[in-house]
Amino acid sequence: MKSILVALVNPNRLRPAVAPIGLDYLADALQAAGHRADLLDLCFAPDPPAAVDDYFRRAAPDLVAVSLRNSDDCYFASQESFLPGHRAILERVRRRTAAPIVLGGVGFSVMPEGMLRRLGADLGVAGDGEGALVDLASRVAAGEPLADVPGLVCRTPDGFRRNPPAPVPLADLPPRRRETVDNARYFREGGQGGVETKRGCSIGCVYCADPVAKGRTFRLRPPEMVADEVAALLAQGVDCLHLCDGEFNLPREHAVAVCQALVDRGLGERVRWYTYAAAVPFDADLASLMRRAGCVGVNFGVDSGSDAMLRRLGRPYRSADLWSTARACRQAGLALMYDLLLGGPGETWETVRETVSLMRRIGPDRVGAALGVRVYPGTRLGEEVRRAGVSPASPHLHGALADNDDLVDPVFYVSAALGPDPIGGLRGLIAGDGRFFVGARPGELEANYNYNDNGVLVEAIRRGERGAYWDILRRVADSQDGQDARDEQHGSSMGLGRHGR
Repeated sequence: MKSILVALVNPNRLRPAVAPIGLDYLADALQAAGHRADLLDLCFAPDPPAAVDDYFRRAAPDLVAVSLRNSDDCYFASQESFLPGHRAILERVRRRTAAPIVLGGVGFSVMPEGMLRRLGADLGVAGDGEGALVDLASRVAAGEPLADVPGLVCRTPDGFRRNPPAPVPLADLPPRRRETVDNARYFREGGQGGVETKRGCSIGCVYCADPVAKGRTFRLRPPEMVADEVAALLAQGVDCLHLCDGEFNLPREHAVAVCQALVDRGLGERVRWYTYAAAVPFDADLASLMRRAGCVGVNFGVDSGSDAMLRRLGRPYRSADLWSTARACRQAGLALMYDLLLGGPGETWETVRETVSLMRRIGPDRVGAALGVRVYPGTRLGEEVRRAGVSPASPHLHGALADNDDLVDPVFYVSAALGPDPIGGLRGLIAGDGRFFVGARPGELEANYNYNDNGVLVEAIRRGERGAYWDILRRVADSQDGQDARDEQHGSSMGLGRHGR
């Protein structure tokens, strides 16, 4: 088989820097199939257009694959779309090469036709990229047509055509050597590495785009392959990780097997890792095993402490279940965060007060109080919104409401029952409780609970902090609180209060 050169392009410029692990995975798959893979990583480029020009002066790839991790920052206060920047990069690439350009990545896979339309591109891959991109590369090498590649989305005279996907079983993918991306630099500047233990999710949350992008069934990686990947990153000096699963403990038996593989290899003593987890099933035995496997912190995306809201959001647990997650984490010595998603359909101040009260009574280390639900096409909430109409006339919708029926540009749902200033009302309820991360009003970004362009995080990581971003922010805040207390005590002994300095 003829070998070709595939350029893998990362246009993501989030700060702190997030390693494009999907491109590492694609490179391993291409190389195992006999092709060559180059990485054009624009994350650290001082001048991205110049970096594009320089690359294509030096290289002549036969195929260009651009990974779009996010379409926007998913943050109600900023509502920042990344598509204008992505489009500028794509136009620059197109001027520098005649090779086919194919888009992919999780952000693309959520809404592929809309992304192709917005970005002016012709080809994309929705879903898993390893099999589809290798197939594309082999067809380019052989001069064969590309149109029937599984998962391919392409522009036609009549609109767009999306081929049914043919996901490769994760156990059949080649070993993940993780040698293409500069993971050591991302660790220095991003504070954590990433590893995937599964894909897909069968839970029917009304707003979640993960099943849209990755499939609606759990597809599991063999635990030994996960341990091999952890060891590969550890060899590069990356010893603090985030497991990128939507919910690590679904299914529970797979989480147990992954943890046991890490323990058996002695990796639990050499790495620290964080993860997202579901409130059910989570118990003391699993928490203890996770701790022995190297876990130091868990973020539960619980969404709400109101049973009525949990039912509306499609969550398969109730508020009483949250108590056991806190007990299990405390017994195992795991840092604990609950992420809330407030303002969804049916939310009222009564349900918000119920949620805030429960959070205070349980007392996790931190609570992320996000307000505003990003509406994605393909989700139950997205389809309900589209049927009703994406319109400024809707009292619940905020964001890009004109000429955006496909919901590609950011649209947020905030229950109109929360009134004209829901952030102000939420701040009043929380009343300065430092355990809560509270978002900002649109345009008021100094109260930044967003991880995009977060200067506090960037500076903390520069100083050597490592870990999940919520835990870094927690440690920074706790350190500052401790310093303030010491300063106040010192000032009091000299007859000065905090305002007297």
